[in-house]
Amino acid sequence: MSPQRHDVDPGAVAHHRGAVDTDDVAELAERLHSADADERSGAAWRLVEAAGTEPTAVRAHLEAIVARADDEDVWVRRGVTWVIAELAERQPDALSMKFSELVALTDADDELVRQNGAVAVAGVTKRYPERATAGLSTLASLTRDADPLLARYAEDAVAEVAAEIAARAEDAGYPMLVRTTAEYAALLPDDLTVVTTDDSEDGPRDPVSVSFGADAPVAVDAADRGDESAPPGHPPAEVPDAPSVGVSQADLTPGLELRETVLTTDFRATITDDTLEHGLVTLRRLNAATANGTDSRVVEAFQRALKRWAAVDEYPHIERVLGTGDTWVATRYDGAETLARRGPPATLSEAQWVVDRVTRAVSYAHARGVVHGGLHPGAVRFVETSVGAWDAPVVADWGFAHAASGHHSPPIPAGFAAPEHHDPASYGRFDQSTDVFGLGALAYFLVTGVSPRGGDGVVPAAQQNPALPERVDSLFERSLATSKQARFETVLDFQAAFDECVADLPGAWPA
Repeated sequence: MSPQRHDVDPGAVAHHRGAVDTDDVAELAERLHSADADERSGAAWRLVEAAGTEPTAVRAHLEAIVARADDEDVWVRRGVTWVIAELAERQPDALSMKFSELVALTDADDELVRQNGAVAVAGVTKRYPERATAGLSTLASLTRDADPLLARYAEDAVAEVAAEIAARAEDAGYPMLVRTTAEYAALLPDDLTVVTTDDSEDGPRDPVSVSFGADAPVAVDAADRGDESAPPGHPPAEVPDAPSVGVSQADLTPGLELRETVLTTDFRATITDDTLEHGLVTLRRLNAATANGTDSRVVEAFQRALKRWAAVDEYPHIERVLGTGDTWVATRYDGAETLARRGPPATLSEAQWVVDRVTRAVSYAHARGVVHGGLHPGAVRFVETSVGAWDAPVVADWGFAHAASGHHSPPIPAGFAAPEHHDPASYGRFDQSTDVFGLGALAYFLVTGVSPRGGDGVVPAAQQNPALPERVDSLFERSLATSKQARFETVLDFQAAFDECVADLPGAWPA
């Protein structure tokens, strides 16, 4: 989408650009810190051009750029937010973890800054379906903006972004459901599944609420499990073994891009049938800027992570490593089928079983001195099992959060990040207590359908899902505590407390 932006006086832009005498991206980023407002604005507007021609070079200085989004000088704010918008359209992964800051730009006083924020929100939302509710809600609200140009852009953006997200969801095999009011429903493509609500308290909290697949789990009365309306399924007898093959880089031919994170990009890769029947694996590669040596420490941390992962991958609920290189790892093909993409299961019993399996995997690793360090729904993959049985969760990306922390904070989605992910200097390194926090966050997501942390802190789980008893709130308060000392001592302690909380609920596992 190429928005019609507000007219910017070319003479004024030329004046500001003339305040600096270099086009070197690193030098321009440094001059954003100048005490001279003209020099800062000049650097910002020269970076606008660089963002169009050298986006990878510009993203390396993203922290300095974003930090100037609230500069006291309006021309600096306009320039750096234009850079942000350009990057969001060209390399949205660079800004996926700064989404709340992009949304904040849409509340700016200056019309151009506000529009740049809208462009950035649209660019990131199109790429990341998990941002659909927040992104589409932000854009929908902007259709009421007093600035007619921004309002028109927002209307077009809602339709285009929703269509692209729906297409990605369809490709992944998940139905997309939108809940919104009649006013905003009129902006959406006709082929979307839309539930129209009113503006009462029973309507969605967000202007546009998007879900994929199942909603939050419900308790299912055991007496009703034979009813056709009851969700089917049971634990599988076993987890299918991963292929016993060794994959080298020469065997791999990367194809369709499946998913991108702050550290790696997933690809569907083909290999010869002589190496593996059906010839498909999931290939995770370090993102280009990192793999090309922008920060050798990140590459080295990634290599250490792969060694630790491979040391525990014989456990059934830990993803098996099939092959590694300096900047890549291959695992069995899963289509990037993560918990984040499929959403929580339909029943409390399956949610409880997934928590149990993931906890056992993490406990197994802890007993061998391996810490995951970054549990979140994107790190949990699924393996198909037998007919009628639940798909089995497998934990992947061991140590990736530590590797990513060298260039990104937090290194996992903010809604699941522990305090030490944001500020390790104050809260300590990633350790077993970090995994206790991560399991608490995963369990919260599995039983509520949302991440535990938002702008207003942790919303009580029983408030998010009425099927839960209020006693679960103290469980999550402890597992998600800011202080490590206040959390459960081990992941098995958390599991025991979780099982006790839900044991007498209808449909709890094991039945």
